[in-house]
Amino acid sequence: MLPFMSEDLSNILRSLMEKFIKPSVMKNATTTVKLLQVDLTDPVNHMDVTKLRVGFVTERGLEEHMKKNSGAERLRLEFRQNCKLFLLKMVSKLFEKAPLKYPLVRSLSVLDPRLLLKSKEVSTRKCTTVLWLLVETGRIEEKCCDEIIREFGHFYDHSLMSASDSFRHFNPQSGRLDEFYQEHLSNKAECRHLWERVINDHVHSVGGLLNIAYTKELLLSAASARQKYHIYLDDQRRLKQDEKKTQKRKGMMEEITQMKAKKKRMEEDIRVLMKSADNNAEKAQSQGQLSFISKSNGLRRAAKEKERHLETLERQLTDKLKELRDTP
Repeated sequence: MLPFMSEDLSNILRSLMEKFIKPSVMKNATTTVKLLQVDLTDPVNHMDVTKLRVGFVTERGLEEHMKKNSGAERLRLEFRQNCKLFLLKMVSKLFEKAPLKYPLVRSLSVLDPRLLLKSKEVSTRKCTTVLWLLVETGRIEEKCCDEIIREFGHFYDHSLMSASDSFRHFNPQSGRLDEFYQEHLSNKAECRHLWERVINDHVHSVGGLLNIAYTKELLLSAASARQKYHIYLDDQRRLKQDEKKTQKRKGMMEEITQMKAKKKRMEEDIRVLMKSADNNAEKAQSQGQLSFISKSNGLRRAAKEKERHLETLERQLTDKLKELRDTP
């Protein structure tokens, strides 16, 4: 729950504050920290009571009440003023009691897959804050922090980007964070420290190895761990084979494209040569000069030579297309 608390509480606070705090003030409160820094006690930051946002249904009820009671304007203003006082007290109490003021709560939102995906810079900063707090409380050693940050950056640039859809569409109502990150971290060597940290924290939270609850699910999972590892290796081999096949097909398609372009150029060259040969033959006939006959014959021989090359190219292209069709 904790990784989602910061975002959820921030949304609740922002929604309540937007009802009575001026839009210009809320516009500047772009982060949770800035939201907490808004001075609720300063009347300058408050909307005019007539502009208080009490909701569509309430506004409609007030309008209908005003139509039926022409002298109810004073009661309407009193109602709005009471709404404002209620909102002010509620938000003040949330400011006082809500854990948003703790850096750890705000920074642990880095574990929310949806927020993690938004910005590497912000996520790295939050991860660093969490590490500093863990170092201060003696949960991890300071010498491990640089390696964890490096692995976090590698995970963000590679694993996260390749699985961005699953992070973007993570549903906290139906999905579990531990299962989600286990899927994306446990079998990746570059994330070893991060995953070991998760395991160590769980062991620490239950008071040591002797206090771990060895449930039926845990025992079955441990028994099938080797099988899962072999399945993972098979999947990786299959992925590599698929990648090789994809690259092979891509290379063949590029080669076919080049051969088709070359075929088109040769056909155009033959057409131009034959046209020039015909023009020279016509000139020889009209002017009676043998030199044009010689030029015409030379052009025809060149065209014939290119036609032989074209036939060879067409056979190669046919073979290559057949090879592409036979490639799985």
